[in-house]
Amino acid sequence: MRPDARGRWVLAIVGLLLLLSACRAPGEQPVPTPTSRPTPRPFTVMSTDQIRVTDPAAITDAASTVLSLNVFQRLMTADPGGSVLKPDAARDCLFTTATTYTCTLNDELAFHNGHPLTSSDVKFSIERAARLNVPGSSAVALSSLRRIQTPDQKTVRFLLSSPDTQFGWALASPAASIVDEEIYDADRVRDSNDPIVGSGPFAVTHYSGNQLQLSRYQAYVGRNPARLPALVYRSVADTPTLEDAMTKGTVDVVWRGLDAPAVTRYSQQVSQSANQETVNGFAQNVLGGARVLQLQWSPTSRMRSNKGLRQAIAVALQRDRTSDSIVPTDVDGHTAAFPLGGSAKPKVTWKSRINLTLGYDASAPNGQDIATQIRIRLENTGGLSVQLKPGVTDADLNLVDRKAWTATALAWMQPYLDAPLPTAASTVSTIETEFRATTDNAKANRLLAALQQQAAVDLIVLPISQSDEHIYLRRGVEMNGDSYGPGMQLGFFGISNG
Repeated sequence: MRPDARGRWVLAIVGLLLLLSACRAPGEQPVPTPTSRPTPRPFTVMSTDQIRVTDPAAITDAASTVLSLNVFQRLMTADPGGSVLKPDAARDCLFTTATTYTCTLNDELAFHNGHPLTSSDVKFSIERAARLNVPGSSAVALSSLRRIQTPDQKTVRFLLSSPDTQFGWALASPAASIVDEEIYDADRVRDSNDPIVGSGPFAVTHYSGNQLQLSRYQAYVGRNPARLPALVYRSVADTPTLEDAMTKGTVDVVWRGLDAPAVTRYSQQVSQSANQETVNGFAQNVLGGARVLQLQWSPTSRMRSNKGLRQAIAVALQRDRTSDSIVPTDVDGHTAAFPLGGSAKPKVTWKSRINLTLGYDASAPNGQDIATQIRIRLENTGGLSVQLKPGVTDADLNLVDRKAWTATALAWMQPYLDAPLPTAASTVSTIETEFRATTDNAKANRLLAALQQQAAVDLIVLPISQSDEHIYLRRGVEMNGDSYGPGMQLGFFGISNG
């Protein structure tokens, strides 16, 4: 462009700007540029429990069970803490012979990716879980399975090697979750970075270890449809973080993680409030007896075989023990087997001090305090030195904050049944087999009592306590009583936001 032409363009633009300026009335401000509204925060559930495993066949911890419960389906389920099986992905399941368990699927089942869910997927999923057989998972409950038949797309026939009245409960456990055979590997546990695809009430939109984003699955067919359109489950480090979120109003539901002083404060606030709320506007729901603590010997500990040591540890903890069996008091088949209270003193028979390690979950409510108290009791025997190992699950002793897969006595006894002492293995196996086979309630209860009494002799799983859990709901949030899994795991499907 020539210099004189460029000058005329500049003068023209300046004149236009002056003209536009003159058109505004005196004192009138320019029209502001439109700005976008801030994105509302998602509905948020917080806890110190972190989901670590996303493949349901490999789940061994209570926190990861929350993912399997909300994202995947199983053929069967049960009401929270219930002792009666209910169908979920199945329309019905029943024993057609003493060793044949037949299930019929619901119509129109589909995975979150749109693939149809058929009997072939069920067969693949159960066989996969049994083959992977991840230690500590619920796959061991499938041990009576011999083979699976799928005569059509909606029928699954389980052929058992021996009568097993508990097999239906195995199909309600995390390892029996149904996965898409087109994308899951039959011989490999799925990596947490891989897509998580189920057919449950919620679909995963994002997972990053400490955060799980879910959206309601509109095509869900089953017992527990979701009420919320979407939510975020976020795990945080500790009680102060949870309390800060409650104060700032950045959380809607708080599930586990608040320590005893925080729970006491909030309970006092609720009792003194006219509307039964904390000062920051949260209602408190109390789940009676839902928190169970146990001390378990690691099967790999070289000290586990020392009978005198096991007895000394059990006696050292007797004064503080409030639970009398590894089966909680409100579970059908519970039998009191361990002594409580008294002034029992352990007999230390070894000459030199024994060194032990004690593992615990530091994110569990009061986890470190409880582990410290156990260490003090053990070291007060005068013959033990105990080193605390936070975050370790294979120490000599492990403090476990347990939730059984289902509310059955056998599910609660799984850690004991999985790795009995060699001297008791045959006895334990015989009793368990007889229990699984019997349909006589009185005989079943006698056999369960025998297992619990044998556990009190062997002392490789020690009951510590059974206490209440608390869940906090922001004002306007509702949660129905069915919003939990069979073992009182948290189900998001029963939460609504008024």
